[in-house]
Amino acid sequence: MLALGTAAFSQNCFEISNFALSSPNSSGIRTITFNYVTDGQKSLFTEVRCNGVVTFSDCLQTNGSGSKAYSIPNCDGTLDITLTPFTGNCGAAQCGPTVRSINGGVVPVKLSGFSAVRSKQVVALNWNTEFEIDAKEFIVERAEGTDFRSVGAININGNSSTKKSYSFNDKNENVGNTYYRLKNVDLNGKFTYSQIRTVKGYGVADDVTVFPNPARSNSKISLNGVAANSSIQLIDFSGKVLRNINSTTVNSLDLSGVKNGTYLIRIVDKATSEIVNKKLTVTN
Repeated sequence: MLALGTAAFSQNCFEISNFALSSPNSSGIRTITFNYVTDGQKSLFTEVRCNGVVTFSDCLQTNGSGSKAYSIPNCDGTLDITLTPFTGNCGAAQCGPTVRSINGGVVPVKLSGFSAVRSKQVVALNWNTEFEIDAKEFIVERAEGTDFRSVGAININGNSSTKKSYSFNDKNENVGNTYYRLKNVDLNGKFTYSQIRTVKGYGVADDVTVFPNPARSNSKISLNGVAANSSIQLIDFSGKVLRNINSTTVNSLDLSGVKNGTYLIRIVDKATSEIVNKKLTVTN
């Protein structure tokens, strides 16, 4: 029997343990086995794909504990097993993270919310995990061109069924675009990569200008150097958003009805998640 790993879902859901996949028998049949426990009537949907085609599926409904075994045909290509828990019947609200096994190896981490944002000479990277199974570490990699290299690592404590947050700050004074990705390494040495995030070069924010500044109430100001795919917000210092527009090739901001005072113009590049903040003074 080839053990794939152990997973635990959140409370009020399934808890799965000893999830394993056997080698093919003489007839080419493999067996999935796992133990489970629930705290009420719940469902677990199991789906098996061979080379992307569904070859087996089943909905297990139970309000107790026990073990389950499924026999599935052998697959000569990519085998993908997915376990999805639900609060009631299969297809109802999902009550825990989906666990997947590809070709007999459990996917160690379900990653979400990965972002990279520059603040002067530092790029702040933040990400979440929905679950972690036999996970070892995150290696943060960056590239100024096409070649990625490691700039740091964060250890993971093996297994978690709850959402966890991570962050890493990278000192970066590169004047061109920088590309970041995460290498998710499990305890067996296997790894997967996250999507790539892009940040603009150091000093690019200084290219954004606001004119005139100070500006008069009930006038218009020009914003130069703003990327075409950006959102622009005018925010007072209580945090209230007074204006919220999308940038075009020519950017301007209408100050009609804006009282005298000091405001923040926040510009977010939707392509890179880069944030530029500019202070604006409005007078009569």
